[in-house]
Amino acid sequence: MRDDTRLYISMSDAANPLSSVISQPFRLDEFDWPTAEHYMLAMLFEDPEPREAIRTAADPAEAHKQFKRHKRKRRPDWEAVRRLYMTRAIYTRCQTHPEAASALLQTGDKQIIESSLYDYYWGCGRDGRGHNTYGEVLMDVRERLREEARTHA
Repeated sequence: MRDDTRLYISMSDAANPLSSVISQPFRLDEFDWPTAEHYMLAMLFEDPEPREAIRTAADPAEAHKQFKRHKRKRRPDWEAVRRLYMTRAIYTRCQTHPEAASALLQTGDKQIIESSLYDYYWGCGRDGRGHNTYGEVLMDVRERLREEARTHA
């Protein structure tokens, strides 16, 4: 059965303009970031060494390797701030790349669901009871873009 009220995506699909790994560089916090994923992973650390190793990683897979290499240095407040950092990355990417904003706005009023079977924070999880935080971030940014469009109309 088809459900036109929901849009299932994968944040790790490099071909999807809504993913966190699509190559759409942007500038944030005085640095250039190749992907939203690079930015989010780098913000796991307050130490500039792992941040820079992640920021300059050749691709998101290499950025994840750098994260794993340094994960013992992870910032203690990460659980409290991770959504904020992903939101900043997605919003800034949309401001930098109009095609990213357009793709997000074209989702209309659909509920966006990150379809990861194994990630219960960013995704919906295998049983659909995950937090779907990445989907919520996208919907929050979509609403902010709409509000800005109304204000500037």
